[in-house]
Amino acid sequence: TAYTSNSVTITVTQLPVFSSTTGASRCGTGTVSLQAATAAGTINWYTTLTGGTSSGTGTSFTTPSISTTTTYYANVTNNGCTSSPRTAVVATVNAIPTLTSTTGASRCGTGTVTLQAATAVGTISWYAALTGGTSLGTGTSYTTPSIAATTTYYADVSNNGCTSSSRTAVVATVNTIPSLTSTTGASRCGAGTV
Repeated sequence: TAYTSNSVTITVTQLPVFSSTTGASRCGTGTVSLQAATAAGTINWYTTLTGGTSSGTGTSFTTPSISTTTTYYANVTNNGCTSSPRTAVVATVNAIPTLTSTTGASRCGTGTVTLQAATAVGTISWYAALTGGTSLGTGTSYTTPSIAATTTYYADVSNNGCTSSSRTAVVATVNTIPSLTSTTGASRCGAGTV
């Protein structure tokens, strides 16, 4: 009996993989640009871990406008093979912090005034201008330098890389100390009122 042998070549294609994925964050509602990289293949983006249709392809994916932190998913296809499972890539939405209250203060005549502000979270910064300039100090209170006239200062709050949308005016009021313009003595003869 004669035997015939045949050779069969089996090709094993390695599953494609990501070399990196990078989530991103923003302050408040809007779009977020997510990134992914691979040595070979096409990157596909999805809104679900399994199923659904691709929301986009490529090394970057810009989300639609989102108002809360949202997880997207990516996979790589190459030579008919697809990475599995999909890789989660997070689009983080950080809340824009706000001041919960501000309190101006007043004094009589030249001197310092202590202003107050409060927030639920974050760091309060104080400024001499509505926009621009450098911070004069941080914290829930700010004591002005010696001032002779009513002066407006401004506060904002920062948290997780986000800053309140506009600075809030806080007024340091200087009231004029009243003075007498003249005094006049009087006299009388004998007992009685003057």
